[in-house]
Amino acid sequence: MTDHNMNTERMRRGFSAPDWRWLLILGALLIVGAVVAFLKPFEASLTAVAIAAGIFVLGGVLQLWIAFRDEGRTRGRAVSALMGLLILAFGVALLANPLAGIMSLTLMVAGFFLALGALRLWLGVQMRGQPGRGWIIASGAVSLALGVLVILAIPHMAGGMLGIFLGAELLSSGIGATAMALRLR
Repeated sequence: MTDHNMNTERMRRGFSAPDWRWLLILGALLIVGAVVAFLKPFEASLTAVAIAAGIFVLGGVLQLWIAFRDEGRTRGRAVSALMGLLILAFGVALLANPLAGIMSLTLMVAGFFLALGALRLWLGVQMRGQPGRGWIIASGAVSLALGVLVILAIPHMAGGMLGIFLGAELLSSGIGATAMALRLR
């Protein structure tokens, strides 16, 4: 079957799959990221905090810029500026105390894993009869399990626990994307 016919068939069935080559590249990159996180879990935790801090600082600055550029009501501008200051302060706090930031980010990652797992399970259920469905469901189950494990490990966790869980999530996502790409090929 030609690529055109395969794409037409997928669209007829209501599912437009991405190009399998891009999925394969994504899977490989996620697997490499997992290996790095497993080899250096504490550093992976600190890196995740630094990246999150940078994003919050950038978001806070952008929110402040929006507040001062807004020509609307004064109260709306003040609320927007206050939000910008809070976001900026959180980012600076993460940068100033990355070890405490690991705990804060761990709670956020637990929520992310739980939400990502639920969405993957939902997607898998919606893909009835489609190739790669089982991998998406399995990946969603792993994400949910990781979210629960992160929450349970928080009182006793070491600085590297977040890096290990991030590595497991990257590996699960990478294997899922790679398997789906090979199936679509």
